[in-house]
Amino acid sequence: MRVMKALVYDAPGKGSVRHIPYPTCGNDQVIIKVMAAGICKWAEIGHDTTGTGLAKYPVVPGHEFAGYVEEIGKNVTKVKAGDRVTADNTVLCGDCYECQHDNSLYCENFGSLGHNINGGFAQYVLVEKSKVFAIPDHISFDNATITEPVACAVHAMKLLKPKLGENILVTGMGPHGLILSQLAHFSDAEKVAAIGLRQDRLDWLAAYGVPTILAARDDFSVHEKAIAQMFPHGVDAVIDSAGSWPMVKSLFKFLRKGGRYLQYGSFHSAETLDITSGMLNQLHYREQQYISCSAQTYCFPQAIEYIANGKVKLDNMVSHMFPLDDYFKALEVNKTDKTAVKVIIHPNE
Repeated sequence: MRVMKALVYDAPGKGSVRHIPYPTCGNDQVIIKVMAAGICKWAEIGHDTTGTGLAKYPVVPGHEFAGYVEEIGKNVTKVKAGDRVTADNTVLCGDCYECQHDNSLYCENFGSLGHNINGGFAQYVLVEKSKVFAIPDHISFDNATITEPVACAVHAMKLLKPKLGENILVTGMGPHGLILSQLAHFSDAEKVAAIGLRQDRLDWLAAYGVPTILAARDDFSVHEKAIAQMFPHGVDAVIDSAGSWPMVKSLFKFLRKGGRYLQYGSFHSAETLDITSGMLNQLHYREQQYISCSAQTYCFPQAIEYIANGKVKLDNMVSHMFPLDDYFKALEVNKTDKTAVKVIIHPNE
């Protein structure tokens, strides 16, 4: 029996790198030799602690990955062995009420590689043919792993629908905030400003032409003064990828009448959300909108195009790389190292 090396969680917090059976390729499936897989801080820390909302165990985690086509089923025609590819991790049933009403993201039987289906922290991963996408030669496998976060950001922009001439604030300069800032910058918006606590990450965006504002963790009046100077009439939208309630309250006061607040990042579980009736009344009387965004479906082609044409630049995001055997060391770096942006695993190194 052919085997492969993989990271397997038998239950939340109970994972190990070991050998498991090599997958069997069905007629409409593709097996990818995984050359790079990215650690998603939320998902992978979830597997290593209490589990994730979608998870079913045992499972191979990892929903951000790229590599070579190793094997194809007899009905697969759009890729061939040796092609460089990435894959959309979502698996939709197509039969439930939501799928039949064009709401695939809300599929009642939603599947996700790396959560309830084996994912990319393995030497090989099995994917449905409709979810496999070729990547141009100039996109590295490391960068291609970030296609999934870019696809989620594309979905967010579709929900926000930036209009010609609008002003937008983006907060939280983790990988998603860096991506969202670039997508917003290349939208119809007039001016987009990124707010974050790390000057080095803001410098990356400034080099791409995105205006930036350095936040002060202990004195919000510093960035509030800078926002007031840059946007004296307020902003039309706030995109929050940080999940920091104090920062949300700080920025909410700059939201214009008719403005939109898009929650992209989950709020920190340890924080108390002191939502007052005054804040809700502001939404009501100022006709402001709260927009939530959780994931994506069918956004991979646009994400690959944004990466390929350079409108979303990823070269500065890959900060650490590890072989699969060192996965738990990589996870610890992702948790504790302030310089970590995207930590990448190389399963076939």
